[in-house]
Amino acid sequence: MLDTTLPPGYLGAANLHAIPLPLLLLPVRATCGFPSPAEDFYGSQDVLDINQRVVRNPVATFYVEADTGTSMVEFGIFPGDTLVVDRSLTARHGDIVMVCWEGGFTVKQLRLRAGRYELHSGNPANAPILVPEDVELDVWGVVTWSFRKQWRR
Repeated sequence: MLDTTLPPGYLGAANLHAIPLPLLLLPVRATCGFPSPAEDFYGSQDVLDINQRVVRNPVATFYVEADTGTSMVEFGIFPGDTLVVDRSLTARHGDIVMVCWEGGFTVKQLRLRAGRYELHSGNPANAPILVPEDVELDVWGVVTWSFRKQWRR
């Protein structure tokens, strides 16, 4: 029997007792244009633990993999991306949310217009989902981060 309480692509909850993996955080921002010669010397270096950066509330934070659809590409979410979803946040207008809609999970941008909720994809060719006034929208969580593998091997 299929467990419909968990979204497809569910990767699991954030681990409260994860072993910290602090990695060096360079004290500069990476230029995506022409590099500055002044950045040849890096003085002090901080460390970064990715869980401390992306997980605000560990008991309410989950990871899920985006499916193969491309409707959210314009919002920076690509097929196969890992999404960080925080269930403790109250969704607001403009947030990217994961909702349970018509028996399945979907990720869309939440908008409030004229007192009604709309779910928008990043692709303007896709019509918004207009949530009927008599239907309670089940927002499963707010997407706070997404990760994309760049190295394709």
